Amino acid sequence: MQRAGMIAVLLAAPWMQGHPAIGIVADADGAIYYSDNRNVWRVATGGQRTLAVAGVHTHELWLDAAGNLYGEHLWYEGERTNRWGHRVWKRLPNGDVTDVIPARAGFREDYRDFSFVRSPDGWMYWLVRQGRSTLLQRNFAAGRVETLEDLGDIRPGWLGVAPSGDLLFAVRGVIWRRPPSGRARPVHEGSLGAVMGIWADRAGNVYAALPERRAVAKIDRRGAVSVAGQSPAPWRPSGGVVAPDGRLWVLEFNPANEQRVRLTGRNAPASGPAKPLRRTSAKAGRGR
Repeated sequence: MQRAGMIAVLLAAPWMQGHPAIGIVADADGAIYYSDNRNVWRVATGGQRTLAVAGVHTHELWLDAAGNLYGEHLWYEGERTNRWGHRVWKRLPNGDVTDVIPARAGFREDYRDFSFVRSPDGWMYWLVRQGRSTLLQRNFAAGRVETLEDLGDIRPGWLGVAPSGDLLFAVRGVIWRRPPSGRARPVHEGSLGAVMGIWADRAGNVYAALPERRAVAKIDRRGAVSVAGQSPAPWRPSGGVVAPDGRLWVLEFNPANEQRVRLTGRNAPASGPAKPLRRTSAKAGRGR
């Protein structure tokens, strides 16, 4: 499944000591919610940080149109039992937290009942591995499952969704975009290297967290790639979001797997040309 594949790729990197969260979202008023794998925090528009949901280990977040925040709590019981468990929670705008999926054993590997990858019109998306194929599937309100596309012999990492409803994913450092109707296609040439969180703004620009490069890449509608943000050492980006006011917030982690959120400013430079991002030598492509 997508969780196991992504963790395996990241743990192979020498700079990766854990599996950081990519979960960061912005509400309609511009408040930011993010996970640090221990708690979920809220950053108000004025910059004040408060605890939103305590004691939860979640990698992803989803905020619905009504302002309800959703996340997971994943835990390990220890070597005595060697068992994992999880639950899915919901935080109401008034701060109350309830369970959407009660505590149960194992990982959340059946995404048909709940996925954090949601389009604005309510579709849930996920990936299913079947032999050498990767199926892109979706459903609406736990209804009938639809297979949208067989992506073939590829192993995408985290999924993202644009405000337009387009689905976003990365394969070998190349960002792919799939509209609600149509087939997936790459949005740029060349490889960006290791990719974690992927998101988009309302203008159609796509962003990707590149932890190996300590950079956030921005890909415009023409496929031009530039640097939207740079993380100072020892921090590396894992995710991000463009707030309603157009400012870019970046979720970062360090070698101790601590996480923080940082405001990088407007998502386009105030003056001067955008700084280009040098390509890696890896080839673009969906297959091996």
